[in-house]
Amino acid sequence: MRKKGFLKDEAGVEGLPVRLIVVLVIGVIALAAMVSALNGFKPQKTLSASIIEVSGKQGNMLIVDKAGFGKVNKTWTCKVKVTDAAGDPIEGASVIVYGMGGAGSDMTNKTGQAYLIKTNDIVLNPNQNSGYMTLEVSAPGYITYKNENALVVVRAD
Repeated sequence: MRKKGFLKDEAGVEGLPVRLIVVLVIGVIALAAMVSALNGFKPQKTLSASIIEVSGKQGNMLIVDKAGFGKVNKTWTCKVKVTDAAGDPIEGASVIVYGMGGAGSDMTNKTGQAYLIKTNDIVLNPNQNSGYMTLEVSAPGYITYKNENALVVVRAD
């Protein structure tokens, strides 16, 4: 029995055009999906945030009583300013300050400021004289901002 060449064998090419068309259609659909995904991608902008006031005092430092060097529970308030790269205020950004057992959150207003008034007590243990709280800000279209040393808590007289 003699083997026929691929081109001379009608059985070998019968299903080939259908298979090529199916592969081509699937490839075009996949390419269209990738192109539409790339067109929808918009790079996120950067934002910046800073604590401008803590418990009525300018700056980013919260001072707690030294009294007896024991465990201290302190309620606090905080004002945060959020701006974009051009220095313009960002409205509607979510602002969270947390750490040391305490936390507070708010949304920025049209001037880009958030005022955290409903906060949990922070805790300084007897052997702890200072600590830091984290500031995290997120807004639609912006990269999330995080500063792990944004608010300084210090035990003082």
